[in-house]
Amino acid sequence: MIQLVFLLFFLSFQAIAAVPCWNNLKYNSSTPAKFILAMGANTGDLKNTNHDAENFVNVIRQRFHVPNSNVCLIKNVKHFQFKSSLKGLAKIVDSKDQVFIYFSGHGTQVPDNTSDELNCVDEALIPFDFTGKRYQAISDDLFVSWINKINTNNIVSVIDTCFSGGMFRGDKMCQNAKSKFWLMDYISSLLPKKTCKVKPLKTKIKGVLYAAAKESQTAWEIAEGGFFTVYFLKNIKAYPNKTLESIFEITANEIKLESSKCDIQQEPQRWSFE
Repeated sequence: MIQLVFLLFFLSFQAIAAVPCWNNLKYNSSTPAKFILAMGANTGDLKNTNHDAENFVNVIRQRFHVPNSNVCLIKNVKHFQFKSSLKGLAKIVDSKDQVFIYFSGHGTQVPDNTSDELNCVDEALIPFDFTGKRYQAISDDLFVSWINKINTNNIVSVIDTCFSGGMFRGDKMCQNAKSKFWLMDYISSLLPKKTCKVKPLKTKIKGVLYAAAKESQTAWEIAEGGFFTVYFLKNIKAYPNKTLESIFEITANEIKLESSKCDIQQEPQRWSFE
């Protein structure tokens, strides 16, 4: 009995601690609102993901005039916080609202357990409390399911990880660059691509996804932060009158050019299923 009470208390505490950001929400449901959820996870040798998330909040908040009460910044996000913060959004967001979701950290690939991947692996995000077990990673299927519970189609997801293009389902720059790929030994044999029998295509993610790299590519962290994030935010500030679509195109071309100089082959991707 004592153990059960402790367990319930612990779960309740996690739920409360997961989304402190929305507690001071000042929300008028009669007018469209904007929300930002930005998360970082300094796992492995990554050092700048929390800085990336904080910079994303600052730039997007200023550009789109998002009130502080509608901003959630979670540094070194844990699995339950990632899930609970998105569930929290699902409870407050209306169909006319706009949502920005950001994550910077390691990405990996895990064995596909829903038979919806031609290459037999799911792309996944690595939260801060990840210890190598598959269920601790946030697969593309989970990510999409949580996003799609938010009651608006006006969602912009920005993912700065390796393999992020699968989440819908210069020389100086290259010095000390770190790969954002989390290699899990027990799936390394699956990484050489092979063809699997698949069911119909996976559920499409709501809104627009801006991804740091192709489904088959690694992404990189440079001295200033995530390679993609640094350039994307720089261009948002440099082009105040351009749309995010145009800014992404400018960013993607810059990343392709700069990465080709170092032979690290990073090509940002855009997916839209509106």
